[in-house]
Amino acid sequence: MAGEKRRTEALAEALALPILTQTMAEGQKMPSDAEICASHSVSRTVVREAFRILSGKGLIVARPRVGTLVAPRRAWALWDGDILQWLDTCAGSSAAPIIEKWLADALDIRLALEPSFAALAASRANEAANQTLQLALRDLQQAGTLAAEACFLAALYAATENDFAAYPQQLTRWSLAHRKAGVPLLEYGQLTAAIAQKDAAAARQSAFQALLKG
Repeated sequence: MAGEKRRTEALAEALALPILTQTMAEGQKMPSDAEICASHSVSRTVVREAFRILSGKGLIVARPRVGTLVAPRRAWALWDGDILQWLDTCAGSSAAPIIEKWLADALDIRLALEPSFAALAASRANEAANQTLQLALRDLQQAGTLAAEACFLAALYAATENDFAAYPQQLTRWSLAHRKAGVPLLEYGQLTAAIAQKDAAAARQSAFQALLKG
């Protein structure tokens, strides 16, 4: 069972890469089950499960009497962690221009969201949320790792008391993994202090400055 799951995941990734890199165009018909079975040495069950995964991520769509097609890009779940990871597996090849474009787009999204999240946190964070953020900052200062920074930003998002704020975390983590600059510890410290002081304007500015350091 575990082996079949791994084969399904590997096949889903292999089929996703030509879509993500636009080697296969939107609306192009996917290979048949038989062709995929032959080219990847897998069973029809694995193919069907891989298609189910890709369909769930919006990459493909089944059309009656037509077959399975590459879905329009607007339907792709671009914030999905698997999709971002799959794209990174072919970094340095045909994916490089796509990655650069998406990194710029991700920064646009973070610039739109994170300063607002910081302001919300300053107005809404309770004592427990502030303590969690301060502990996450301390851990980040000691470790300086991607995982610690992702935890700090997760604490920031949670401090907004907005259930939808958790959804950009996969995109944020992917963006952090590609950042060329160091961790903006000074700005994160100022951000944490502003939230504790319930200074929404200062929190917003600190979040904005942290993003500009990337």
